[in-house]
Amino acid sequence: MSDIPSASDVQAVEVEVEAVAGVEEVLAALKGLEAPELFKVMKQALAEAEKRSKSSASPKKAPAKKAGSMPKGVVPPQLRKPRAWVDFTLKHALEHGWEAFTVYQTKKDKTTGEKVEEEIEMPASELLNGAHIYKDSVDEKHPNGKQLIHKDAMSLSKQRWAPKEKTGTHHALYLEFETSYVVEADADSDSAAEPSAVSKTVVVRKTAAEKAAEAEAKKAAKEAEKAAKKAEKDAEKEAKKAEKEAEKEAKKAAAAAEKEAKKTAKAVPAAAVKKAVVTAAKPAAAPKPVAVVKPATVVKPAAVPKPAAKPAAKAAAWSCPADGMVHPWSYKGKQYLRNSDNEVWLKGEDGGCGEWQGMYRAEGDLIDDSVPEPVFDDEE
Repeated sequence: MSDIPSASDVQAVEVEVEAVAGVEEVLAALKGLEAPELFKVMKQALAEAEKRSKSSASPKKAPAKKAGSMPKGVVPPQLRKPRAWVDFTLKHALEHGWEAFTVYQTKKDKTTGEKVEEEIEMPASELLNGAHIYKDSVDEKHPNGKQLIHKDAMSLSKQRWAPKEKTGTHHALYLEFETSYVVEADADSDSAAEPSAVSKTVVVRKTAAEKAAEAEAKKAAKEAEKAAKKAEKDAEKEAKKAEKEAEKEAKKAAAAAEKEAKKTAKAVPAAAVKKAVVTAAKPAAAPKPVAVVKPATVVKPAAVPKPAAKPAAKAAAWSCPADGMVHPWSYKGKQYLRNSDNEVWLKGEDGGCGEWQGMYRAEGDLIDDSVPEPVFDDEE
């Protein structure tokens, strides 16, 4: 029995990372769009969701079971040892520290359609208060520094020793791991799947500091958007205040004009009164009509449109440890099993994985059933 993971094993891990990165990229891209573009995206997303919900409502034929695939909820034998090596590397690094290594992330370029592979140079560890952390990782947000996580340990373990290529920097450590690793009884890796074709990729190398700078830039953009909304709200408030003051002044001017008009209408010319006394035989000349001053027309300023109501705050996001296992998850009254990569299965009567459902999309609050079920092929 061979302990070397096949190319499909490595690809399965890369697909998991790529799916998470794709969701984060979409959410980050939405924050940079203008309102008309956001409405356009929302319209297309709703149309696509409606189309998929209609197609899911129609009866579907049960997909034929692929040759070599494992039962639902069972970890394939060829992945057990590679995963155990990653866990061993994480534990050893947290206890004894680690050297500088490279983290590989794969995503798809929306413009060219090509796969872009990021190579992020991670710094070595340093000891702080009895714990090993990334060097120079202490800041205001992380006063105790940042430690190695399971996702990073995947890349570190591959650098220390890749069994298939038989290359690495810590072969002795891998041999130590093998002495403590116990092969499970049902592990069977006599057959191996053909490696899939390698698609065209573009490699982008970054340092951890550059990746952190990108995160800070996104944070700054979010703060700028927040400040713009506050400025818009303040301007609206000032506009309402000015409108109220203008209306008040208009009413005051109208009342004064009306009062002055009434006062002028009651006044009689003194010359007409004197003539009526001296010449009683003649009727007194009728006083000339006095022009009545009409109140000024009140022009109300245009109403300022009210801002759209803010959406209700979303419930706290569900999360689980990135331990390669599935965890109970309740969604719309049903019980599911979900892992850290948002892959979802129905919860079986025996508590294990039932029928494959798809991948949960947080941006639309739906389970995308167009995502194929992960296939775990036997290793070589």
